[in-house]
Amino acid sequence: MKKTFLITVDTEGDNQWEIYRGGKVNTNNARYIPRFQALCEKYNFKPVYLINYEMISDDYLAAYLKEKVEWNLCEVGTHVHAWNSPPDFDLVDKYHFNPYITEYPDSAIYEKLLFLTNLIEEKIGVRPVSHRAGRWASSDALFTILAKLGYIVDCSIVSGWNMTNYPGKTVAKGFDYSNHPDDVYSVCGTLKEVPMSVHFSHTIDGKNIKNRLRNLLLGKYVWLRPAVATLKEMKNHIDNRVALDKDYAMFMIHSTELMPKGSPYYKTISDIERQYHDIEALFTYVREKEFEGDLLKKFILKYEKF
Repeated sequence: MKKTFLITVDTEGDNQWEIYRGGKVNTNNARYIPRFQALCEKYNFKPVYLINYEMISDDYLAAYLKEKVEWNLCEVGTHVHAWNSPPDFDLVDKYHFNPYITEYPDSAIYEKLLFLTNLIEEKIGVRPVSHRAGRWASSDALFTILAKLGYIVDCSIVSGWNMTNYPGKTVAKGFDYSNHPDDVYSVCGTLKEVPMSVHFSHTIDGKNIKNRLRNLLLGKYVWLRPAVATLKEMKNHIDNRVALDKDYAMFMIHSTELMPKGSPYYKTISDIERQYHDIEALFTYVREKEFEGDLLKKFILKYEKF
């Protein structure tokens, strides 16, 4: 089958770091999503909006995505930020970081996922079957609960990436995905993992001389993510997926990165315009390499290796 280009959007509230300072997390970035959706449609790509509680509660965004889902132009999946997704559950505050959903008891994980799943179905009219955990968390318990709730796709794992130096709220370490496969594989019953595509590279790109030297000597993990990769690096990533004969490449972006001052990466309108320039150039390149766009749930159903 043709190689598939998967677009995932972690759809979450503005300025997530404000929650540390007691600030309110707004959803102004919802108004910037239509421009991105229009660009995807221009190339016949179909983004998957992995959405959290505050964003699905935004009536403007819910109505907009509902219409696009009805036209089969996008998919809406689930993205739980466990720290502010109902129902509430207090954790011991050992480390001053947002908790992974896997830090909660199984019963709390189930209730949080059930609540958001039902809310998305109520707002969009279609029950979500794709999922990405907040902060790239994973566990056997989480996968079991997802399968029980009818999910068929998870994309929380970043193959090859070690994130053990990222604490949670009750745990000192995050997750080590260094030895995980970077192809689709089964995790629990009918639930399949479609890992974030990342490859290790010694590409020397960018304006910062110090970073270029470090990358040349030590290498870096390259994502299809404009906030942390240059256009050249992302094109090299596509070339790498083709060379390795992988069935898909997965692009990711946060909805907050589509709005000036919505994230630390893009502070001005000029920053946003430069990003859109790179995204469109990447989309053009992906088309030249004969990838086709599809939804996560459709990709899994036509996948023939399991």
